[in-house]
Amino acid sequence: MTKFQKHLLIIVGILTVCMMTIAYSLYHAIYVEPGEISIRYQMIRNNKIPHDMYDVSIAYFTDLEYGDFQNKERTNALFKKLNDLHPDILIFGGDLFDAEYNPSDTDRQEMIDRFSALPASLGKFAVIGEQDVVNEERQALVYDIYANSQIEVIDNSNRFLGNLSKNGIKLIGLRPDANYDSALSGVDNSTYNLLVSHYADLLCDDALKNASISYALAGNSHGTQILYPILGGYRKYEGNLKLNRDQMVNLPFSYYISSGTGCIHVNARLNATPEIVYMIFSR
Repeated sequence: MTKFQKHLLIIVGILTVCMMTIAYSLYHAIYVEPGEISIRYQMIRNNKIPHDMYDVSIAYFTDLEYGDFQNKERTNALFKKLNDLHPDILIFGGDLFDAEYNPSDTDRQEMIDRFSALPASLGKFAVIGEQDVVNEERQALVYDIYANSQIEVIDNSNRFLGNLSKNGIKLIGLRPDANYDSALSGVDNSTYNLLVSHYADLLCDDALKNASISYALAGNSHGTQILYPILGGYRKYEGNLKLNRDQMVNLPFSYYISSGTGCIHVNARLNATPEIVYMIFSR
């Protein structure tokens, strides 16, 4: 074998490996990863967390986008995972249905049944996403489902959460059309303050610089849904143009941007596995 032939063989081998890698990535992105569900465990330690809240757990998930992609099978599997976690507090981060999907009466009742069956002894909460308010009919449907599922919507407001005690934490919720004055009313430095916003960019607002936020959760971007190595995400979404999983900034508080659970625009995920964030308060 000549030197030229050896070099040609090496090049062909490298190209073959590259093509096989691309083919595997496409297969995994389309047929495997969208149906997976990972659990991201976080231990939350802070001296503002009262001992009455130690070992209290929170399950946070966002961007369900129920519709043609996020079908009944995937959704049932997701809610089974949530049920198995047995969180004390449940938080949903917005976008219940895909904006292009027209939910039926059966869809409505099945969603109520799923949320109602979840165990969360200290409460179930949600914030609103932009696809929950695409029109008046969709907004009414989403609020109706929450009302019939014992889920409290935190609309530019905050709630005190305790564990059978006068000591606890504050949960703050922002709408996409944020009203910071309303959301932060009564919030001060004396409590552990957990902020939940559908849009991550809202975390960058100057109104939060001195707001005594302890930790923040956001979604909307789906982790860019397809995250290429080195190149980054394939797409950015309104509400996550400043802050995203591949574009972080320094803020006065810690935060986490979830990759969500459903798919939009394309039924594929790559390096952005659907996830549930499971948090436990600890001493």
